[in-house]
Amino acid sequence: EQMDKKIEAAHSTYQKHASKLSNIRQSRAKELDDAILINLNELMLPNACFKTVFTECNPSEHGNENVEFMISMNKGEELKSLVKTASGGELSRLMLGLKVIFTKLQGIQTVIFDEIDTGVSGETAERIASILRRMGQSIQVMAVTHLPQIAAAGEDHFYIYKEHDSDSTRSHIRRLTASERIDEIARMQSGSNLTE
Repeated sequence: EQMDKKIEAAHSTYQKHASKLSNIRQSRAKELDDAILINLNELMLPNACFKTVFTECNPSEHGNENVEFMISMNKGEELKSLVKTASGGELSRLMLGLKVIFTKLQGIQTVIFDEIDTGVSGETAERIASILRRMGQSIQVMAVTHLPQIAAAGEDHFYIYKEHDSDSTRSHIRRLTASERIDEIARMQSGSNLTE
């Protein structure tokens, strides 16, 4: 009888906290959805729809519901689970949008993007570069990239290269001077042979 009372009290306490968590999630989800749509629009996905969806589940340490991000990248498409729907380029842009939002929310001071520009080029790459540059005005942003648009937006440019000998391979990193940087960005754009 005493054990049943303890279990009942614990369950009641759990439900109180789970309900509070659920209310917070529900109220903040709309803000998140709207913020992500603004970022996706800026990243040239004007027809994208993003929605945070909650489904009831058995009680766990995460609360009484599962949380899933649903997205549709194109007009007329139904919302699908994020993990099942986006192409490489779309996923890169979505991840950048999420990173911009969560960086602000969590007060992160340093962000490293490892080829966030995968699957994009042209104007979309320029938009990504603009966002990274803007982020860099308030926090430290490092980006590993093969795109000249992204590299050109940085304040500093480091060149990473490998050297091989008969026994091993070594990776090196070197900060480029202003003139070396111009040559490297030109090389990234046109290939290995530089022309006037």
